[in-house]
Amino acid sequence: MNPAKRLVYGAARALGLFALARHLTRHRVRILCFHGGSLGDEHRFNPLLFCTGEHLARRLAWMDAHGFSWVSLDSATDMLKGAAARPRLPVVLTFDDGWYSTAQVLGPVVARHQVPAVLYLCTSHFQRGEPVPDVSMAYLVWQAGARVVHLDGVDPALDGRYDLADPPSRKDFLARAIRWVREAGAGDVSARLDLLAGALGQSPRSLDLASRRFSYLDGHELQALRAQGWSIELHGHEHRYPAGDPAALAQDLQRCQAVFASQSLPPGRHYCYPSGNHDAAAHELMTQHGVETATTCLPGLCPEGDARALHYLPRFLDGANIPPLVFEAEMSGFADGVRWLARLGRRG
Repeated sequence: MNPAKRLVYGAARALGLFALARHLTRHRVRILCFHGGSLGDEHRFNPLLFCTGEHLARRLAWMDAHGFSWVSLDSATDMLKGAAARPRLPVVLTFDDGWYSTAQVLGPVVARHQVPAVLYLCTSHFQRGEPVPDVSMAYLVWQAGARVVHLDGVDPALDGRYDLADPPSRKDFLARAIRWVREAGAGDVSARLDLLAGALGQSPRSLDLASRRFSYLDGHELQALRAQGWSIELHGHEHRYPAGDPAALAQDLQRCQAVFASQSLPPGRHYCYPSGNHDAAAHELMTQHGVETATTCLPGLCPEGDARALHYLPRFLDGANIPPLVFEAEMSGFADGVRWLARLGRRG
């Protein structure tokens, strides 16, 4: 957080402007997003993707103390359509992807606070049931640090010298390694990741794939969340939004729904754009396929009375690297007011 922003936000909170913003926006819907929990040091590796249970507990406690009302996504949708009354400061709690650690680490916190939560499930990773190659390899490279790596006898497509201190070389190694791990047969992803851990001077124990820190939950665990009141919704099949290709998006949605049906889940009616990527064609296609809302990764308060806007809903992504001051500014609506004034200034 840059010093100027810290100064402005700090002064605004001290002067009561956060409280004023909460009052002025008390009927506006907020959507809050987290991802996975941290079973080890994942929150230091990627703090926006993994957070500790303590972090989530602090956030929920702050919101409870300041009068926010936790609502389901279905209820929030009715509110945005003008078909339901609104409690004070309505907010929806969402979790992306489907990590095992979401259920294991963050699920108990959600249960203690009695919050109706949403899990946007990426169905391909869920189906495969193996560590996610992209995240696992990124963690290995992060752990390796700035060093030179020599691979010999691993695979012709991967062997070579890589300087991890050099960004292009690091990027090249990561892309090759991810591709090589993805090409593994069923059950071999972990073996290839363990092999690469050794090649990077680390032990399989430090990678700790057995903890399922980089894996998704299984069918039984998914059903357990649902039994606790979680809503299971759509996050794409391959965690990739096919911008500019409506036919591919339609196929992706159909594949998601097929996995939902195989797990005896109701059809998904809400969608979260993978990595926040979206395009102007999404609204029409989502409408055709019975998807009522879609969330982005853009912060802000949800707009009112616009059917198209339901497929481009703003959402605040929280994580271990977000200062409490920023979190409070976003949830209070003060940050949204600052952005509105900035847009007004640009137009003027």
